[in-house]
Amino acid sequence: MTTVTLAFAGPSRSDPTLAVAAGRNLVAAGTLFGLANLFQWSVMSGALHLHPAMLSLSWPLAVTLFIVILRRLRSSGGPAAVRAAGWSRGAILLQIGAALSLAALSAALHDWSLMMWMSPIGLGVYAIAWLVASMRGGAAWMGTLGVTTAAAAGGVAVLVGTPTQYLAYACGLIAFTLIPGLVLALGRAR
Repeated sequence: MTTVTLAFAGPSRSDPTLAVAAGRNLVAAGTLFGLANLFQWSVMSGALHLHPAMLSLSWPLAVTLFIVILRRLRSSGGPAAVRAAGWSRGAILLQIGAALSLAALSAALHDWSLMMWMSPIGLGVYAIAWLVASMRGGAAWMGTLGVTTAAAAGGVAVLVGTPTQYLAYACGLIAFTLIPGLVLALGRAR
């Protein structure tokens, strides 16, 4: 019988570095949240002929899967994975807090379109994270990534209220979360 171990989920001979552990978390976030946004865009643009009520399932499912994967990565990766998971938990809690704040404001104002602002807010959180990582001793490319992610958040803000905002957000997550996460997870960062 042959056993196959996934590089992102299985035990390793040695604990990953902080960069590799953070990269694994970013790969999970970029993939899951990018797919959730592609689903949002597909339904809202009419590319997928599903009832709009289905949209209420994509984010809770993506967040739940992310937390499950994050726990698995944390438990299989040593001290660096624990530290990286702490930062990821903080980021997801910040985004949940922003979403709940927008939901409360939306309920008070009877204007649920305010929830659409989570797209630029989400990219803004990643921009801040990259800038903090750069200032805390990361590579210069992380600072550049932070600035470009902030610019992308501004671009997504211009699209708020259109289905295209979710496609742009998904592209932003791929470009500024998934791809850099792969670079870090594979140990290719300089």
